[in-house]
Amino acid sequence: MIKKENAYGKYMAILEANPGAFKGMIQEPQDRKKIIEPMFAAIGGTVEHYWLGVGSNMVYVVCNFSNENDIDLEAISMLVFSSGIASSMNMVKLMTSEEAVGAMKRAGELSYKPPSN
Repeated sequence: MIKKENAYGKYMAILEANPGAFKGMIQEPQDRKKIIEPMFAAIGGTVEHYWLGVGSNMVYVVCNFSNENDIDLEAISMLVFSSGIASSMNMVKLMTSEEAVGAMKRAGELSYKPPSN
């Protein structure tokens, strides 16, 4: 069994920001990472990175949670999405390369029958 490198879950939130989000950022420039950190801290999370995609409307937030809880994670997604600043939002759980190797080995032990044509 692969030992988890970290005792917490690492996620990447991927948001497709709408024009209103950028309008707000231009009107009131501020470090968005610092703005969202208390929201994540309220559910036991930390924000590791906050990035904007160059030449795109995408926002990428890497966050860690010490107490992974689907209800709290979904609450963050609902809160941000309901604010109207994003056209779409995905919260993707990340795994280390070592964990991925474990998944590859496990996949090799399983069998799957694809649908027939």
